[in-house]
Amino acid sequence: MTTLKIAEGYTVQFPMVKHVVEIGWTPLTQQEAEAKRHGRANMLFRDDLEAKLLEFNPWLSDDQSRAIVDTIEALPSTIEGNRDVLAWIRGERQWYDEVEKRHRPIQVVDFNNPGSNSFVVTWEWKIEPLARKGNRADVMFVINGLPVAVVEHKNPKDGGALDRAVKQLRRYELETPELLAAPQLFNVTHLLDYWYGVTWNANRRFISKWKQTPDEEYRFAVQAFFEPTDFLRTLQHWILFYVEDGETRKSVLREHQRRAIDKIVARCADHEKTRGLIWHTQGSGKTFTLLTAARLILENKDRYNNGTVILVVDRTELEGQLREWVDRLLGEMQANDIAVRRANSKTELQNLLDADFRGLVISMIHKFEEIKKDSSPRDNIYVFIDEAHRSVAKDLGSYLMAALPAATIIGFTGTPVGNARGSSGSFQIFGTQDEDGYLDKYSIKESIEDGTTLPIRYMMAPSNMTIPTEQLDEEFFALAESEDVTDVEELNRVLDRAVGIRAFLSADNRVEQVAEFVANHFRENVDPLHYKALLVAVDRETCAKYKLALDRHLPPEWSEVVYSSNPSDAVDRPRVAELQLSETREQEVRKAFKKHAEQPKILIVTDKLLTGYDAPVLYSMYLDKPMRDHVLLQAIARVNRPYVDSEGVRKRVGLVVDFVGVLRELQKALRFDSADIGGAIEDLETMMEDLHQRITRAAEDYLEVDVKDSPDQQLEKVVYGRFIDPDARKTFFEDYKDVEALWEILSPSAELRDHIATYKRLSQLYAAVRNAYSETGSFLGDLEYKTRRLIERSAEQEGLGRIAKVIAFDVATLESLKDEDGPEEGKIYNLLRGLRKEMDEDPAKAVVLRALKERADQVIKNLEERKVTGMAAMDEIAALVVEKEEARKEAQDSGLSDVGFAVHWQLSRDEALTETRLDTLAVAREVETLLDKFPNWVENSDEQRRLRLNLYKPVIKLPDEQRRTAVEQIMQVLEQTAGD
Repeated sequence: MTTLKIAEGYTVQFPMVKHVVEIGWTPLTQQEAEAKRHGRANMLFRDDLEAKLLEFNPWLSDDQSRAIVDTIEALPSTIEGNRDVLAWIRGERQWYDEVEKRHRPIQVVDFNNPGSNSFVVTWEWKIEPLARKGNRADVMFVINGLPVAVVEHKNPKDGGALDRAVKQLRRYELETPELLAAPQLFNVTHLLDYWYGVTWNANRRFISKWKQTPDEEYRFAVQAFFEPTDFLRTLQHWILFYVEDGETRKSVLREHQRRAIDKIVARCADHEKTRGLIWHTQGSGKTFTLLTAARLILENKDRYNNGTVILVVDRTELEGQLREWVDRLLGEMQANDIAVRRANSKTELQNLLDADFRGLVISMIHKFEEIKKDSSPRDNIYVFIDEAHRSVAKDLGSYLMAALPAATIIGFTGTPVGNARGSSGSFQIFGTQDEDGYLDKYSIKESIEDGTTLPIRYMMAPSNMTIPTEQLDEEFFALAESEDVTDVEELNRVLDRAVGIRAFLSADNRVEQVAEFVANHFRENVDPLHYKALLVAVDRETCAKYKLALDRHLPPEWSEVVYSSNPSDAVDRPRVAELQLSETREQEVRKAFKKHAEQPKILIVTDKLLTGYDAPVLYSMYLDKPMRDHVLLQAIARVNRPYVDSEGVRKRVGLVVDFVGVLRELQKALRFDSADIGGAIEDLETMMEDLHQRITRAAEDYLEVDVKDSPDQQLEKVVYGRFIDPDARKTFFEDYKDVEALWEILSPSAELRDHIATYKRLSQLYAAVRNAYSETGSFLGDLEYKTRRLIERSAEQEGLGRIAKVIAFDVATLESLKDEDGPEEGKIYNLLRGLRKEMDEDPAKAVVLRALKERADQVIKNLEERKVTGMAAMDEIAALVVEKEEARKEAQDSGLSDVGFAVHWQLSRDEALTETRLDTLAVAREVETLLDKFPNWVENSDEQRRLRLNLYKPVIKLPDEQRRTAVEQIMQVLEQTAGD
């Protein structure tokens, strides 16, 4: 069958297509897909969608089905329009039934019977809006006529595939938003593994690598993601739209979140087990997890007998944060017949329980104090407790459990109290019904490996600023041990008793010293990267001191204090009261801090923002407050959020600068789950040793050259000799990126002084190799911020520009190259770069040159695989240059325009047409006449239709099938020459 040939034909370029065809997706060629779309200006398979609407909603008329398709097609090409498309897919939209005189839900996809749907995969999906530049997606997945996922393929030999794909998605949003109007998911693959994310949120932070076990093949990972039933679940449940800082955002749940949600909803339906602990590390999206689980339970009224979900938080600040998430994610719940209530007082909570309320209840844990025993005996009440490691310790948990004796209670925490094996603390309360002590765990190490969070590096401040070790042990660790500190409030009570430590940390002369150090470190290491910082002080009075001290070293607008208020401050602590932000101003500061281009750059805090505040641009925490265990982990996790700036520069780590000494002995400071934490928090001194070793080894492996050669010859021999092999390039790129990552983190430092020259040469070599073998020639764009600054001024002077010359692909240039020094390989790459440039600049000529480029690419491939020598490859390229010259002369002699000659060239290379003795020159002249007759065919769809009809006249003598083929080929040439 033709379809099988199609799949085989794309096995090399698009193995994903082959893999998904094996699990039930139907392949369509580019031409077949464009026919279903009725042209490149459209995105939907209208006929397929209309047919499915009538099949799933038999009460609709043909006119109503068409009207629904028109409505979907007319949705704006924005994130809001994309959200509306998903609402149609999920069956959340209605249409008026003329017979029953009521609005009825419209089913677009049958989620209960996956086999009832149409699953199509196609490729080379080009969108060409009228009067605008088009774009092309490599692979498109379509369900029931609606595009649902777009895939970009990158060369596995090239580095930075993910970052390049993210930039490409951003470009689609700007240039052809129509391409992303309907698709919900965005995939990137380089044939070895792949990443997934959502459309309309083009940020590296929101794209995840699909997890594969070490022995799992790429094929099985692809099939696991696109397996029809599971893929439908992704569309139905795992994609979320929300509002952040006034803007609509979008996300897709990651595998650990989906796994946990499935376990939660199963536990809530289990009549034998009523407890569970979700142990997911800080920053891994627990809020999305618990809210999605709550939504699934409340929407499935039959399975859970119209149950109640109670979301429990433990402090006013966290309630405010959770309230915002609820508004973002569950705003449509009430419209879907699910009630939402917030218990603002103990009385309100008691009344809701007494009234047997069904729906979602949000309450602070403190509201359960003295709630009546057995307030509700129902077993379909499901209590989700956020930050459970501290919420239910002591009496409040007892009140809750006594009030709801039959409820299923699920605790969510990143830092459980106690020991899983010892069945104490959080594990004793929530985990006794599970063998491991928890229902689901997502560790710090897993999170870092997945890219969900970043590793945290730490450095010790100068010893004259840190607390003496003996005092820290005696006054802080001993007190914290006895109190079993689990939150900031308990920590503050401990510090109130540690009088000597507080006096040391808040001394005026020390505050001045630390402030000066912070100002210098921030100015040199954080601000140049456009990142931000938190300064954590021991108390509010010291926060105020730090603000005044920092203002002496940095512009005042760079920093703000954020701490809680106290009515007595005006009298007892006037300086604290003077700097206190109003509630409105604090909200403005919180939002502005998340944006790299807005002030402030440093927030000075002591308790607020240490939990629950998510600012990915936050890079550095200056820690000047003793902490341990849960509070410490929660605080330093503020800096572990992934972040990519507008230029594509990626935040690699979070940094903690310790002014206390609490991180000096990690096992003591992080007693909790120390085995899990190992490797997640690393001393910068260890990293410095690693950099010394790596950069020395890289210099030996890559920078040794023949001293007899000139600098230009040395560079060219290395680039085109040592790195002609793609595998050698890949190894070098990986080694260099390891060094670059360390350099970006550690510089500036006096310890790097002796390595600057070596690192600069390595960076220049990396830029030269990337430049020589890439199609774009953008060598500095692949370098990180500090490295780019180091070499950008000297890059041209060091010969990098000469490596990637763009020269004309013609006979005269070829002859002049024969007399030039340098390796043949370099000349070949430069010639090919010139051919690509000529094709980019002249779309009409590109049609003629494409075949030459494909053969030139094969020459390059043979050269890289050592199938031919440089001289032999040069001879092959020379033959192509001559062939190009002959084509140029033929074009001149024909008297045709560039477009006309492109039509003649295309038709004359089709053996089936030449056998019919078709006069391709005459056809081309007729096409030129028709183009004059229909000058607006690109912008005017009616003219385009009439042009296509008229193209049948010059080929009318051909048999039917060949006539259609000829017209399609002519239209393809015209579209290629007009659309670029």
